[in-house]
Amino acid sequence: MTKQFIAWISAFVAVAAFGGLVAFGATGAALAFMAILATLVFGAVGWSMRTTADAAWLPRWVVLGFLAKMIGTLGRHYMVAVVYGGGDSYRYFRVGTELAAEWREGRVPPLTGSGAFGTQVVEAITGGMFAVFTPDLLGGFLMFSIFAFFGQLMLYAAFRRWAKPHQLKPYAVLMFLLPTYSFWPSSIGKDALVVFALGGAAYFASRTLEAYELRWLGGLAGFLTVLGLIRVHIAGLVVIGLVGAAILARMPVTASGLAKTRRLLVLGGFAAAGTLVLAFIPDVFGVDLTGGKGLDAFTSDVVRRTSESGTIAAGGAVSGIADVPGAIALVLFRPYVFEASEIQHYFAAAETALMLGLTLWKLPAVLRNRRQWRSNAYMVFSTIYVLGFAVAFSVVRNLGIIARQRGQVLAFFLAVVVGLGWEERKARFPQPVMPPIGDASKGPGPQSPQERQVLGQR
Repeated sequence: MTKQFIAWISAFVAVAAFGGLVAFGATGAALAFMAILATLVFGAVGWSMRTTADAAWLPRWVVLGFLAKMIGTLGRHYMVAVVYGGGDSYRYFRVGTELAAEWREGRVPPLTGSGAFGTQVVEAITGGMFAVFTPDLLGGFLMFSIFAFFGQLMLYAAFRRWAKPHQLKPYAVLMFLLPTYSFWPSSIGKDALVVFALGGAAYFASRTLEAYELRWLGGLAGFLTVLGLIRVHIAGLVVIGLVGAAILARMPVTASGLAKTRRLLVLGGFAAAGTLVLAFIPDVFGVDLTGGKGLDAFTSDVVRRTSESGTIAAGGAVSGIADVPGAIALVLFRPYVFEASEIQHYFAAAETALMLGLTLWKLPAVLRNRRQWRSNAYMVFSTIYVLGFAVAFSVVRNLGIIARQRGQVLAFFLAVVVGLGWEERKARFPQPVMPPIGDASKGPGPQSPQERQVLGQR
């Protein structure tokens, strides 16, 4: 049993105990002790994940990221319970509690049959989680937010396989502290579980793209299955990104013939997975993909339904290449500050303004290093995924929904911006090169006994 496995299991147990104390109304010293223990255990997770490139800072930042996640969870709970006074989390909590009672009685509860298929799957997962112990609403938020945090760690681990050492810390800081990850996917519902499954899929995709070793396909298939059960279109975008990366990315010059053969086999597997996803989409969304009319009617209906309330972005679904930049701006950089009308909107707008500033700052370097793009398969995968996500979600015009689901794309956008745009800082003042002591013709170092005696005294 590896140290990494022990650390991750210990973290899960510690957090479950912490959530249990919250659920049963514990206060004071016991709750503080478990919170501190969970924090320390996540420090051990960071320690177990470290490599020579990030050993100096990763354990500390994993702890800080966990604390940010806990603070974000409390804020998200306050928003749902106090500001909104309800929401989907209440439904998942209620149904999960009912299903947990059936689990404890030895029965396997069927899907509820109410709502979309992904909604029913999340209800079933919630019931299974609550079967061990049924928390209160805040305890449930903590349980789901930890799953999302595990997803954040796996997204970082996926990026680390392909990044340069100086790019790791900026990426980790953004992944751990941005509200897209520390705040929004911290409630009971789909978003937290999708970040978890997406992180796992990204990690195994990263490992697969290195040399197309078949041993990573099992983990990739498992996480893609979970992702597909909850949001099949996100699983489809991952598969599209993998197919694109397998076709477009350059393999290393040193790649063996066997690796190139495996690449063809894996590409065939990715294509088969994509076909399977396409077969499920019509049933899940009720759209006919064999003709343009069915798809147009579906996109028009989604645009209409997401434009009925809240802060709405004008426009519609992508209909051509000229619409793609606007779709990218929609999913990554909106709401703008001047579009905000409530406190939570200003909260989201502050983050999107930061992301827009970061993008503009690093854009010259991204363009300057564009020739490196095809040499980095994970970068190719991330780029195709971001473009596909922007096109797919251009039908969603409600900026509140976009803000909640931005966590499904931002990690991959940051992988491109940081991976191509975050250049190593050069020394401001070059270090002087000291000439060797002694006769240069005899080689460096002290040559005479007098010189050796002086150096020995020093």
